[in-house]
Amino acid sequence: MKEEAAHTQTGVTIHDFFKKRSYRQPIIIVLFVNLGSQLSGFNAIINYSTRMFQAKFDQAKYLTLGVGAVNVTFTLVAFFLMERAGRRRLLLTGFISIAVCNLLMTIVDSVLHLVPELRSLQVLLVFCLISAYELGPGPISWFIAAELFDQPGRPIAMAFTSMLNWGGKFVLALLFPPLLKICGAYVYLLFMTVALLAFTFTWIRLPETKGRTFDDIAEEFRGAEGIPLHNKTGFNTFT
Repeated sequence: MKEEAAHTQTGVTIHDFFKKRSYRQPIIIVLFVNLGSQLSGFNAIINYSTRMFQAKFDQAKYLTLGVGAVNVTFTLVAFFLMERAGRRRLLLTGFISIAVCNLLMTIVDSVLHLVPELRSLQVLLVFCLISAYELGPGPISWFIAAELFDQPGRPIAMAFTSMLNWGGKFVLALLFPPLLKICGAYVYLLFMTVALLAFTFTWIRLPETKGRTFDDIAEEFRGAEGIPLHNKTGFNTFT
């Protein structure tokens, strides 16, 4: 028994991490949640908010400060909701809200030259998107891997999470300006699509981790290769 316990606590190599069958489902979930979070439009707004507002407002810098204030405020709100609402519900609510905000931003941006009065609505939508991001996908994407992996795989899983988050930020910062030139207002439809994909995958595949032990969650994935997780009793729930 002691020898078996010691073996389970032995760390895994990067090769073993990606090859181990019981880690495959959690790896895919972490991939979708993190890339869905980073490529759903939030970072484009954070990085280019001043430039976006300058074309329509004289005091764009104050609106950018407002973006930061909303960001911090809803991070604190998520802090208090995390244990009460659960990770799964906050992620689902966040992703679907981000998708709706991106759709509305596409519509508003498309008709803004005809109805300039809608620019205030555009600012409101930016604030709503930021609040939706920070209520769920923003903070949860950073730590969800720690709750999906057992102790041996957790260090590499967290490093993988960091790589996905910063890699996603870099890719979006690099691609957003040329995409904006090519697509114009319709660039937000790309973000909406990413958010909807992340929402769908989270709905089907992600178990609720609130109030469950690491071993319990890891056991659910162990040997799950080829088994649709949403067919498990009590798995595909919104609560």
